[in-house]
Amino acid sequence: MEGMDLQNTVKEALNALYHHPDDAVRMQADRWLQDFQRTLDAWQVADNLLHDPTSNLETLIFCSQTLRSKVQRDFEELPSEAFRQLRDSLNTLLKKFNKGPPKVRTQISIAVAALAVHVPAEDWGDGGIMNWLRDEMNSHPDYIPGFLELLTVLPEEAYNYKIAARPERRRQFEKELTAQMEIALNILTACVNINDLKEQVEAFLFYYFFLVLHGVHCNYYRKLLEWVYLVAKSACETF
Repeated sequence: MEGMDLQNTVKEALNALYHHPDDAVRMQADRWLQDFQRTLDAWQVADNLLHDPTSNLETLIFCSQTLRSKVQRDFEELPSEAFRQLRDSLNTLLKKFNKGPPKVRTQISIAVAALAVHVPAEDWGDGGIMNWLRDEMNSHPDYIPGFLELLTVLPEEAYNYKIAARPERRRQFEKELTAQMEIALNILTACVNINDLKEQVEAFLFYYFFLVLHGVHCNYYRKLLEWVYLVAKSACETF
């Protein structure tokens, strides 16, 4: 099936799933969509539909979930040279959905974070994903809210075993993230000085206090707790 035909079929299946009055038709559409998500074609189709300005909310949510799932579980389906194109596409989508819909933005953020788990720091440029994120925020300040969500989900993805990363790569990513905490601290410290971002940063801090208190008590989380404490202290002084 040609790419455009497949994109139209996805839209038709989603329309049937959410709007057809016949339960049997909805179940058939659901099965087809689940099977589609496991195909190699799902990468390009989901990406195309997310970039398509005519896609409705149902399509955007489904495709963002599909792309997130593909990055988490099926990344090794792609040739090694596909990383940069995928990263750039996800970055464009993160900017596109900077102001929502929130469900779509979250899925794209998780996809970028999952990509960072798979790919060594040097492939992101000097300093790994955290430096890349800082540079993107400096270059595109209008999109900082979306980038802040990515900063929120990055530590979560380090321990998300839905990501089919090789064990040695996962351990290396944990070390990379721990080593880059000072950069994250600097990002958050800068953000608390921006009035429009204070509420989002506060939510970030409360979320991580909760995560750390209920998380695995390992060296990574101890360092994360120190990081959150320093940011909270800085935020309180600023407020």
